[in-house]
Amino acid sequence: MSIFNSIWGIIAIPLGYIMRYCYLLCDQVLHLPLTYVFALLLFTLVTKALLFPLSLKQQRSSAIMAVYNPMLQEISKKYEKDPERRAREIQKFQQEYGYSPTAGCLPLLIQFPVIFGLIEVIYRPLTYMLRIPSAVVSAFSSAVTNMEAGNRLIETAVIEIAKTAPEKLTALSVEGFTSADIAGYVQRVADLNMSIGSINLWETPKFAFNLMLLIPLFSVVTMVISQIITLKTSGTTTPGNSMITMTLTLSVMFAFFSFMYPAGFSLYWGFQNLVAIGQSFILRRIVNVDRIKAEKEAEIAEKRRAKKQKRTVKVKDESGQVVEKSLTPDELARLRLQKAREMVAARYEDQPAEEQDQQ
Repeated sequence: MSIFNSIWGIIAIPLGYIMRYCYLLCDQVLHLPLTYVFALLLFTLVTKALLFPLSLKQQRSSAIMAVYNPMLQEISKKYEKDPERRAREIQKFQQEYGYSPTAGCLPLLIQFPVIFGLIEVIYRPLTYMLRIPSAVVSAFSSAVTNMEAGNRLIETAVIEIAKTAPEKLTALSVEGFTSADIAGYVQRVADLNMSIGSINLWETPKFAFNLMLLIPLFSVVTMVISQIITLKTSGTTTPGNSMITMTLTLSVMFAFFSFMYPAGFSLYWGFQNLVAIGQSFILRRIVNVDRIKAEKEAEIAEKRRAKKQKRTVKVKDESGQVVEKSLTPDELARLRLQKAREMVAARYEDQPAEEQDQQ
C-alpha cells in the first residue's frame, strides 16, 4: 500500500463513520428508497456544514480580492514587457497592502482530502462504513476468485456474492467468530444497497452512451453553474481572465476525475455543487460584501494618502549645510538607506584591504 493510500485510509475512518450514520438514519429511521443516494446527500450536507466557517472566510477573501484585482492588473499591464520589474512590484504590493494570492484557497484544498477519503469509503464500504472486522473482511475477500488480493473493488465484489450466493460466505470459518457472527455480517453486507437501478455506484463510468453517463454529466454541469453563481455572489462583478480560466480548468479536471473514480464520487460532487449554490446565497446574506469592499477600498486609499504625505526633515545639502526638506515616506526611506551605506563605507575607508576582508 502506497503512502497516499495510507493517508486517504486514515481520512476515510471518520468519513466512514459519518457515512455509516447517514445511511442508518436514511435506512432504519426514515426508511427512504435509494438509501445510499440519500445517505450520500446527507453526508454532503454534514461535511459542508462542518466546513462552513472556512466558506465564510473564503467569501470575505473573495470580496477583498475584488478590490485588489484591478490594482494587480494595472501593475501587470504597466510592466508587461519587464517581467522582473513586474514581479518586484507585485511583491511590494503584497507587503504594503497585505495581499495574499492564496487567501481563499483553503476551503478548496480541504475539499481534496474529503473527496479522496470518500472515494476510499465507496471502494471499501465493508471496512469503513459497515465497520466489519478486518479478519472477516479478509475472509470474505478470499471468496472473490476473479480478483487479486488488494484490488480496490474486492469489497464491492463481496457485496455481489452476499446478494447472489451468500452460502459462499456463511460457510467460511474465521478464528474468533462463531458461525452466527459470520451469518450476521453476511446479512449486513447483503442489505447494503449501493445502486440506482442497474447503476452500481462503486463502478467507474465509461465513455459510452448509457445511463451511468448521466452521473458524471450531472456533476460537471452543476459545477459550472455553481462556479458562475459563486463568482456573482462573492462580489466579483467582473471576473478576470484568471478566474474564468480557473473555473474552466476545475470543471475539466473534475470531468476527468469522473471517469477515473466510482460513480458515487461524481454523485457526491454533483450534490456538493447543488449545496454550494444554496450556500452561496446564504453567505451573501451573512457576509456584507459591499461593506467589506468599501472598508478595504478606504483602507487602501488611506495607505496611499499616507504614502504620499510629506514630512519635513533636516538634511545636509551638497555644501554640507543643514537644510529642511519635505520628503515622502519612500524618499525618506531611500535617504536613510543612502546614509547607512555612506556610514558603512566611511567605517571601513581607512582600514587595510586585508582587515576589510576579515570584517
